[in-house]
Amino acid sequence: MPSDAKKKQQQKKKEAAKARQSGKKPPQSNQTKTAEDSKEQSPTLGDLQNGTNGTAISTEEALCLKLEADARLNAEARSCTGSLASHPRSRDIKISNFSITFHGCELLQDTMLELNCGRRYGLLGLNGSGKSTLLAVLGNREVPIPQQIDIFHLTREMPASNKTALECVMEVDEERVRLEKLAEELIDCDEEDAQEQLMDVYERLEDMAADTAEARAAHILHGLGFTAKMQKTPTKDFSGGWRMRIALARALYVKPHLLLLDEPTNHLDLDACVWLEEELKTYKRILVIISHSQDFLNGICTNIIHVNKKQLKYYTGNYEAFVKTRMELLENQAKQYNWEQDQIAHMKNYIARFGHGSAKLARQAQSKERTSEDGGSRSDRESYQ
Repeated sequence: MPSDAKKKQQQKKKEAAKARQSGKKPPQSNQTKTAEDSKEQSPTLGDLQNGTNGTAISTEEALCLKLEADARLNAEARSCTGSLASHPRSRDIKISNFSITFHGCELLQDTMLELNCGRRYGLLGLNGSGKSTLLAVLGNREVPIPQQIDIFHLTREMPASNKTALECVMEVDEERVRLEKLAEELIDCDEEDAQEQLMDVYERLEDMAADTAEARAAHILHGLGFTAKMQKTPTKDFSGGWRMRIALARALYVKPHLLLLDEPTNHLDLDACVWLEEELKTYKRILVIISHSQDFLNGICTNIIHVNKKQLKYYTGNYEAFVKTRMELLENQAKQYNWEQDQIAHMKNYIARFGHGSAKLARQAQSKERTSEDGGSRSDRESYQ
């Protein structure tokens, strides 16, 4: 006799044949409907080129809209929890019970996120462990971060326009207004952390002053490989890699309190990488960076955050110090595990020899048996954490 699955398959074929004969569309399965819904939610590049109001737009603008739409879909698929554990006026960020779930997969579970001002963190972990997702969560403020802490998350290149590279970097009027408003609020606050932040805001406003703004922007662009002629070239004439350099220059010019960089050296040549390393190693606020370059991390980082087993583990020092410390921890754990296994084997041998002897020896053997069972289960849980 045919199985239930076979009967359902034959029934679907009959319904599809009847629908073709009557000129109607065959009934859609749930998987087909889900696929079509996802296509409607994520517009294609061709649809975006037609424009939202019927006007045609360039391929670069359509690509930017597509990236923004994808970022919104990813944000909707994320679920984050956490509570602010630091003072609201503190320059540090501390989030307790921090968890991230992405498309139903738990990336971080009840861990502690701690970012201290003046530290430069290298974010390490296996591919797919949630490093880029963590930066996206911080960049979108999906966890409680005080509003006076401004965030710059470098996600994509500068959009193509008629503005020159120099103009794009210097275009920070909104940031200047925000800093001036923040300075007015901090003047009336007597807390020590607020006064430190006020001095930092004044320093940033001084860097954005009109008499030195163009010189600073030109210096940053020159360090990233832009000649004087290229600095006055419209951004629409640059490739995606060069426009990414412009976006990076803008981030360095603004000097945000929390700077998030995901593989910033991907579009840079060797000279630009060396210049960027020298520029970032003196960053005085909070820097979180993802990079596969060990030399780059060694030259910049003061701390390492390791994403491992849904937890954030913190190490002091650069990448080389992290590798050395972690190897020592693993070696000590291996020694502890081997010692516990030797103890368990010794207890089992004692139980086998004296478990059926006199009453006193039998009681000792039973006690050692319970101890070995507890120790064995504990060592299995703690081994190689």
